[in-house]
Amino acid sequence: MQFRENMRIGQRPKRVMWPKIIIIAVAIIALLVVLGAGYTYWALAPMRSAESRVEKIVHQKTDLVNLNQITVDYRDQTTYAVIGENAKGQQKVAVVQGSSQKVTTFPRSDGMSNQQLTKLLNDRYHPKRVYAANISYFKGVPVWEVSYTSDNGQLNYLTLDFKTGKAYRVINGL
Repeated sequence: MQFRENMRIGQRPKRVMWPKIIIIAVAIIALLVVLGAGYTYWALAPMRSAESRVEKIVHQKTDLVNLNQITVDYRDQTTYAVIGENAKGQQKVAVVQGSSQKVTTFPRSDGMSNQQLTKLLNDRYHPKRVYAANISYFKGVPVWEVSYTSDNGQLNYLTLDFKTGKAYRVINGL
């Protein structure tokens, strides 16, 4: 047998099997996507069950028929605010605090609109980015709970009166 530069004559170098490598890589990526989606679904299960419980309570104890939006606030206790419409088409807000069965409703038109709130925030506080603006209760009064970052990148937190926009509590630089 003749050798030529450490290789036997008549033997070919092994080829890389690109189709096998691609199939294995795609399978691994698909597995990671499925695992990530499953974990996300599992992690959000408590939130889904709480929201369905709140929806059921609101349907049972109020005249709201179409529920448009559910927000949650975790300040003192968990507070769910459900914005919906009654059979006459009037928008109302139903607030459920914690795990209680008590629902408080009031007309959405009693408070500032989303556009008015946005204008107030831009004029007074100049947010770089608003993270959340949820309806909640503070000392028995409906309020807006707003979290935003300022131009200098600091996280700020506001509690504003639902009707007037008066600041009850301002926390800057968290």
